[in-house]
Amino acid sequence: MDKTKTVNRLLAGCLVVIFLLRWSHMADREPNIDTSTWLAGVISVDKSSDPIWTWLNYTDGRPLTVAPLLIARALGFEASYPVAEGVGIICWLITLLILYKTLRWLSLSALHALILLAPILCWLGTTGYHDHIAYNSEAISVLMLTAGVSAYVFAFYRRGLSDVARQLPFSFWLCLGIWFGLLAYAKFQNVPMGLVMAAFFAYELLARLQWKNVFWLVLGGVLPTILINLYFAWYGELTTFWNNYFWYYFYYGYSDEFSKLPIFKRFSPWRAGSLMWQSNAIRFAFSGLCLAVFVAFWGGGRKRSLNRWDRLLLFAGCYLIVTFYAVLQSGNPYTHYTLFLPVPLTFLIGVVVSRPSTGHRETFKNWVYGIVLISGIGQGVFNSIEREPLLPLWHDNYDQQLVKIIKANTQPNDRLVIWGYADRLYIYTGLPMGFRWPYTIGIYWPSALHDIRVDYFLKDMLQNKPVIFVDLNGSFINTEGNAKHRHENFPPIANFVRQHYQMIAQVKDGSPEGVRIYKLK
Repeated sequence: MDKTKTVNRLLAGCLVVIFLLRWSHMADREPNIDTSTWLAGVISVDKSSDPIWTWLNYTDGRPLTVAPLLIARALGFEASYPVAEGVGIICWLITLLILYKTLRWLSLSALHALILLAPILCWLGTTGYHDHIAYNSEAISVLMLTAGVSAYVFAFYRRGLSDVARQLPFSFWLCLGIWFGLLAYAKFQNVPMGLVMAAFFAYELLARLQWKNVFWLVLGGVLPTILINLYFAWYGELTTFWNNYFWYYFYYGYSDEFSKLPIFKRFSPWRAGSLMWQSNAIRFAFSGLCLAVFVAFWGGGRKRSLNRWDRLLLFAGCYLIVTFYAVLQSGNPYTHYTLFLPVPLTFLIGVVVSRPSTGHRETFKNWVYGIVLISGIGQGVFNSIEREPLLPLWHDNYDQQLVKIIKANTQPNDRLVIWGYADRLYIYTGLPMGFRWPYTIGIYWPSALHDIRVDYFLKDMLQNKPVIFVDLNGSFINTEGNAKHRHENFPPIANFVRQHYQMIAQVKDGSPEGVRIYKLK
């Protein structure tokens, strides 16, 4: 017992050290444009007269991704990049606590559970890679998914718990269903993992003839979507929900609208490996976890009867496979997608090494612990030596010129619209969005939703009356888009801007026309 307490204190100390290490390197700079997207949502909700509607419509279809940042804002923290990074770290620390408890429920000793966390702990505390330090939807998504995995172990595979004692109240299953039902509102990419986990829960309950609990689980799963649909229907905007929450992300992930990569190339082992090992900041950790999985299975014997423990192994394996599927499905090359993988890999290792064994298999377990520990320490040492500070964007000087002009022509609660993709300008100016998305690529990129997006844009412009309209297309500071995407090339948008706005300034960034700034007449 004393040894367990010592390890628990050691884990608590590690978590504190991780936060302090990351805090000491924080910079008030954009690490990833997605962080700016979520912070722009926070600013817009904070300055809205109808915060619930704004929260559901001005957060890129991921209100639960923005929720932790809104909590931080309610506690008095500003909407800034260091605060966002801190919130992301806290989400990861909570995830690690949940994972540690889950591993302990699998009959692992406290020390062994801590060792299995080493790659994630060492990576998290020392990484300086921009896609890792950025606050993104993976932070809250991985937390929610890990809690679901933990609930599965708690309900059916906790050590020392008899089948009789596993009779949990209906409220547990209802709340668990709601939890699963909320996954899509943190990130649509979570849906495959949520469905697989829910299917395993349903199987376990049906095997125990707990039909009523299956009902509560399913009811909870659909309840969030039913309530949100009723809310949108109350405003007469039911189609808005389906266009923005479902169809947009369906086309994003399950078509070639955003990625032209053929399906067979999306799921190639080469692509999976290139994504996982693209960043040196997590390469050793991934290598150690993957090697540990191989060694654990190689030394774990070949018995595969469908007994109690093998069902847990099947769950862990399926969860990892479907996570790989979700990471690769959209065909996009974003390395922050791979942050879904460390927890499923660690959990699978934990399940394999927690299976009862004797003789030579125990030797393989020690090899697994050694591989995991060495890879974690190696990743931490490498990152500590190679880490570089987050540098300003090359066009920061032009950004500041633009921000100065915008601030000189607005009041703190005036709204801003960026025609282009540079969400950081909302954070630099502190102005809320005048359009329900901080970017307009959904309009000027070819899309089945193009006409609908144009209607939303004109509706929002009329309703919100943003004081400043900035056209970035054709400039070098724009992330996505070029001269052919200027607002003049879209007649409904061009007519509206011509009628309601006048150009007041240009910021030259080396491009032919630079950035054009318009003010409400």
